[in-house]
Amino acid sequence: MYKLIFNYKITGVGWAICEIQTANETFTYRASYLSDALGDFLNALIALNSNMNPEIYIDKTDFRWYQEPGLTVWHVKASDIKSNGENLFFRVNQYVNDSEKGAPESTSVFAYNYDEFIYTVVESLERLIQKFGLVGYQVMWGDIDFPLVAYLKLKHYAIHKTAFPFVNGENGTLKTMTSMDYEMKLLTKDLKDY
Repeated sequence: MYKLIFNYKITGVGWAICEIQTANETFTYRASYLSDALGDFLNALIALNSNMNPEIYIDKTDFRWYQEPGLTVWHVKASDIKSNGENLFFRVNQYVNDSEKGAPESTSVFAYNYDEFIYTVVESLERLIQKFGLVGYQVMWGDIDFPLVAYLKLKHYAIHKTAFPFVNGENGTLKTMTSMDYEMKLLTKDLKDY
């Protein structure tokens, strides 16, 4: 299997670029502050993993990144994410304007292994928050917070291949098996140090 390169970068106030390099191609997708592009992306990845939260698990999802003008529509499907092969499938349509009317200007199709894709995404996000910080990200992304909870869930998964440590408590309540100390260590420790 080829080494995937994923890089999410803020290029200016309210603008980001996501670059994905597969074995044969490099794809570039743009997003603006008109949507919570990164949050939508990470939450989709979480929802596609039945290990993360079986109650909200889905096997396919769509989300949109808006530009001015332009639209990128992500169609993502997961299949048997516990397998070692390609099990995360992407079809990404890019439109010239903000609607999906007519044929897309371009369509990208690629697949990769879920676990390896998550690891690569988390690596990229580590670089992003090291560069901007959490407050700096919010300033650069038009007052939308960095998707910290989704990031921590995915980083925990990248390290342990398990859901974030929650268990059912008494009377249907949810009890955490984590702490602020654990979350701060997870946030500040480099992924490669685990």
